[in-house]
Amino acid sequence: MRQDYFVSYAKIFCLLSLLFCATYTEAIAQESMTTDSTNKVTTVTTQPQAIVLGCISSKTILKQMPQYKAVEKNIASLREQYETEAKKSERDFQTKFEEFMQGQKDFHKTILEKRQNELQNMLETNAAFRIKVQKLLTEAETEMLANVMAEMQDAIALAAEENGVSIVFDTDGNSVPFIVKGVAIDLTPSVLKILGVNQ
Repeated sequence: MRQDYFVSYAKIFCLLSLLFCATYTEAIAQESMTTDSTNKVTTVTTQPQAIVLGCISSKTILKQMPQYKAVEKNIASLREQYETEAKKSERDFQTKFEEFMQGQKDFHKTILEKRQNELQNMLETNAAFRIKVQKLLTEAETEMLANVMAEMQDAIALAAEENGVSIVFDTDGNSVPFIVKGVAIDLTPSVLKILGVNQ
C-alpha cells in the first residue's frame, strides 16, 4: 500500500518537474528572425506561457448527477433480485438438509448416498451462484456507468477550457492527497454547472 503512495508521489513529482522545466525553458528569451515586405529584419521575443492547474472531486460530481443516482437505483434493484433468489436457494437447501438429518437413519445406503450428493450439489450450486452474481453486478455497474463517466469527462474538459486550465487533477482516490489552496483552480462547481446540476 505504501509502495502505491510512493509511486503516486513519484508520478506527480515527475509531472510537476516537467511542467516547471517547460515553463522555465519558455521563459528564456527565444529570438527568431523574420522579414517583412521591405526585407527589414524584425526580432520577435516569445513570452512565457503559464501552466494553470485545476482540480476536481469526481465523487462529489458523480453523487450529484441524476444519471449516477439512476445507475445506483438500478444496481440496488438488481442486487435485491439476486439476493432474493440466493436466499430462496439457501432455504431450499436448509429444508432438504433437515429432511436428510431426520430420515438418514431409515434411508437405505443407496438413497442415503443419493441424498448426500443432492445436498452437496445444492451447496456447490449456491456458492457458484453467489460468485457469479457478484461478477454480474460488477459488469452491469461498469456498463451502466460508462455513459455517465463519459459525460462527466466531457464536462471536465469544457470547464478546463473555459477557465484556461492546462491540467486537471482528481483529488479523490488518494491520487492527489493534498493541494495547496490557491495553487489549483477548483473546477468542481463549474463542472456541475455545465452538467446542469443545481448545488
